[in-house]
Amino acid sequence: MYQTTGSVALPVALPLEEGGLLGGAQLAWSAYGERSDDNVVVLLHDLTHSHRALEPVEQAAFQPSGWGAELVGEGRPLDTSTMHVVVPNLLGSPFGSTSPVTVDARVGLPYGAALPTVTVTDMARAVAAMLRGMKVENVRALVGVGLGGLVALRLAALFPELPAAVVVLGSARTLPEAWRERLGLTRHLLRLDPDFHEGQYAPGQGPKRTLRKQYLEYLRLVNGPTGEQALEAEADAFAEGFDANAWALLCTAYAGGDVTDSLAQVRAPVLMVAAAEDTLAPPSRVRDTYHLLSAAGVRAHYQELPAPSAHASLLTQARRLHGPMRDFLRRRS
Repeated sequence: MYQTTGSVALPVALPLEEGGLLGGAQLAWSAYGERSDDNVVVLLHDLTHSHRALEPVEQAAFQPSGWGAELVGEGRPLDTSTMHVVVPNLLGSPFGSTSPVTVDARVGLPYGAALPTVTVTDMARAVAAMLRGMKVENVRALVGVGLGGLVALRLAALFPELPAAVVVLGSARTLPEAWRERLGLTRHLLRLDPDFHEGQYAPGQGPKRTLRKQYLEYLRLVNGPTGEQALEAEADAFAEGFDANAWALLCTAYAGGDVTDSLAQVRAPVLMVAAAEDTLAPPSRVRDTYHLLSAAGVRAHYQELPAPSAHASLLTQARRLHGPMRDFLRRRS
């Protein structure tokens, strides 16, 4: 399978939703399958994943790469024998795109907490700018997982002529209120850790104890009932390897992401996929989004993975979605 990676520097400063401009921004990306004129699919990752959807997983317990193994590839729902799957690293994610770990050229130090707040809308606009830089005018589909699902819906609303179809896995118009409140407090709780140092800690340092606690709480809900020892090990590795400022930025964007008012601007058909036991995107909330899309005149479809299936199952059990996704995307190709 043809596979490549790279980065795109945005040619102009990115206007940010909360004010100001972000100059010199760049997005890292990976791509799988050979490109033709009309076979580009954009796959948008979840909260802590990287753009390396098919690269070998890391040796540590926290594995931001390789998450797309059941979703992307020949014979998979996103079949690389017929599709060119582009996976951007979302703005703010610390795996090569502009994020708090990026060195600010003006001062020669990482941005840290000084990087402006980034929203789901900013992430969507950055992806659109990246695609323009890659000379991609239309895509066969936007596919988003979790946080990436919110970005996909916002992107489809901002640029309704861009996608022929949208697939949303494990995301609704917004997070449940309890989760919005919890993730919205991420930065505040990190600041209370004496190792936070106003976000200007040395590389590899920072509020690791609080970061570990927050991520472990997230893991327990994303994975559902599973081995606690494995989750503890992943949380340990995450706290050692993931930047706390980036975690705070991404959680704040996720908590603030609400695409309710923009659903009526979507023109492409949308497939909403829920997992029966997903607490981040409960089926009732995903169905509500499906109904809002339908009421706005969007050709919306709903699919649900039966129990046992938590949020993480949408990737680990992605082959169960092969039939519904294949049929949906085939009708739009």
